[in-house]
Amino acid sequence: MDAERFTRLDRMLIAEREAGDAFADLRPDRDLLETAGRSRALLIARARGLESMGLATEVETGRWSISPRAEPTLREMGERGDIIKTMHRALADHGLAAERAPARYAAHGRQITEPIVGRVLAKGLAGDELGDRLHLFIDGLDGRTHYVASADAASLEDIRRGHIVALDPAPAKAEPGAADLDIRDMAAMHGGIYQPSEHLEAARPEIEPFKGDPDAFIRSHVRRLEALRRAGHVERIDADHWKIPGDIAERGMACHDPSRPKDFSIRTLPTLDLDRQVGSDGATWLDRELLAKDHLSPADAGFGREVNTALDRRAARLVDMGHATVKDGVISIPRRTVAVLERQEVQRVGRGMAAERGLTYAPAGPGEYVSGRLAGVANLASGRFAMFVPWQPVLE
Repeated sequence: MDAERFTRLDRMLIAEREAGDAFADLRPDRDLLETAGRSRALLIARARGLESMGLATEVETGRWSISPRAEPTLREMGERGDIIKTMHRALADHGLAAERAPARYAAHGRQITEPIVGRVLAKGLAGDELGDRLHLFIDGLDGRTHYVASADAASLEDIRRGHIVALDPAPAKAEPGAADLDIRDMAAMHGGIYQPSEHLEAARPEIEPFKGDPDAFIRSHVRRLEALRRAGHVERIDADHWKIPGDIAERGMACHDPSRPKDFSIRTLPTLDLDRQVGSDGATWLDRELLAKDHLSPADAGFGREVNTALDRRAARLVDMGHATVKDGVISIPRRTVAVLERQEVQRVGRGMAAERGLTYAPAGPGEYVSGRLAGVANLASGRFAMFVPWQPVLE
């Protein structure tokens, strides 16, 4: 009767209101719907409970006006209560419930208005288990525990408990996708007909000088066309002819585009926990923060305090490794340190992976063109790296 959620009694009160003259009439001399008749006393008590929440008014003895805001408000209150309970359980699993007060909980749902950086405490289904939304609980650098949810499950697929992540708000105004704009412009030059073959020939001179793959570029546009066709926005005439409306860029904004973030964008900073970063011989997120011009400002509470402590420990560790110096109690870290640490770690792991396969290790620098067979992926302190075996005609 006092629950701060949408209950069976609320459903019955609304049914009574809709069956009568816009009021839930609970007077003893009035007939109620069969189920409600057996619960008159409970319904009166619930109506009084709703009145205390500002969601019902007793217009005269026994006659109640139920606010049209009652159902959505109660459902929202119930969902928030579930979030708080689940958040408390996630903190308890990490032994953090006692030191993370509920007053520091922040439930954002699917919309965030400011960047969030923190450690993932839990990931799971959001709300109704039959739904398709996923949620994350994040122990933030700002000392708060954040709840976010997203219907874009693919964006959270690689996120794991313990990862340190950064979330950024979605753009205030959606923009047309690059592929949609390409399709629109090519179709406009051919009377509203898009031809992949024509686009391929137009794209070759722009892509091949950079050793790109024009065929893969066009295939991505055809995949986008298939998605737009399923949504009813374009018509496939044959394999090389598509009928395109003039407003396809605008229509495409309402059609799922994996390249455009939906609720918010999320990226993993390090996959290593703070202790492993402190002792790592690679270039860690802590190193980048120590050297960043616009570094984050962790709060002196919660995960923020843990990060501050880890930064101090990492700086001392760099001194022990010979990558930093101390003078008058101040630690000085050269700006080249991150590049040095990354190169050393990548070389160590790369040579090991190559030796396991009987190959010779050769690093590829930024901007170099590499082709071959993907032979392995390594998640290092310095980042995520791939190993390729160069393709040769003899391998045919």
